Amino acid sequence: MFVSIKPWALLSAVLLSILSQVHGQAAEATAPAAHVANTGVSADAAPTQMALLDDDWELQIGDRLVYQVMEEQEEELLLAVNGNGELLVPLLGSIAAKGKTSKGLAYEIKKELEVDFFYRATVLISQREADRNRGRVKVIGQVNRQGEQLIPADSPLTLSQAILASGGFTLHADQSKVSVVSAGQEDPRIEVDLGAMLSSGDLSQDLILSSGDVVIVAQADHAGSQVYVLGAVNAPGLYSIRGSQFTLSQVILMAEGFTRFARKNKVRLVSKNEKGEKTESLVNVDKILDGGDRSNDPIVKPGDMIIVDEKMISFTG
Repeated sequence: MFVSIKPWALLSAVLLSILSQVHGQAAEATAPAAHVANTGVSADAAPTQMALLDDDWELQIGDRLVYQVMEEQEEELLLAVNGNGELLVPLLGSIAAKGKTSKGLAYEIKKELEVDFFYRATVLISQREADRNRGRVKVIGQVNRQGEQLIPADSPLTLSQAILASGGFTLHADQSKVSVVSAGQEDPRIEVDLGAMLSSGDLSQDLILSSGDVVIVAQADHAGSQVYVLGAVNAPGLYSIRGSQFTLSQVILMAEGFTRFARKNKVRLVSKNEKGEKTESLVNVDKILDGGDRSNDPIVKPGDMIIVDEKMISFTG
């Protein structure tokens, strides 16, 4: 059967086909631009976790930083800015950090990691302690407000000032045996009769505290039967062992266990021998708690100090 087609109808069909093809090509060419216009931002400009990092505080020597590369899917690491102002970064080594912000340093590390190790690296750096002062001391035991005290930027902080700032002694405090524990000292604990000093009004021998010091006020009727638990435990303080024998791991559990960054395999037990000489031993409490082997779990004595250090990557310089 023969169908007759008018010339004008054939021309219209051809023109319609051409216009349809041109419109489709234009739509494909403009689709990405339309998408950007609808979202309002490009992919590169979209907010990320890194964009929210602190960009105000300039890092100082001694600052502690929590570091993580999201793409590694590993736990956070605790890093410290060393005496040379450097940070030891996994895979990269020494990176200058002093004077930079957390955000600026994170983007610098990101750039270096993406050279050889990652196609894309999301680097998160945050300050674990905002020590934007001369440091902090901790006051625990028989004071009315246990906790941290800031050392002012323009003046020292003395032992008596720290006690007063903590609300003063409680009624059960042994004011004659106030201990100051300092890290890295030959004799880490100094005992002070602060009560006599305050009563006399002579503060010439008032101790000046340093960043990281721990002030411990014992309870009067328990002063001779307590052990000191300091460092990376959830509830540092004084614990009475009167009337019973306690092992080191048991006292750690009394202090509510280790914190996240605790060095569990090298817990320091500081004691005194029969001659009154200081002794220090390292105990792998992690192995004791994990395996249940109590043969290497030492008995603690009144006056002993249990110090749990934090594990971190840092330089010694």
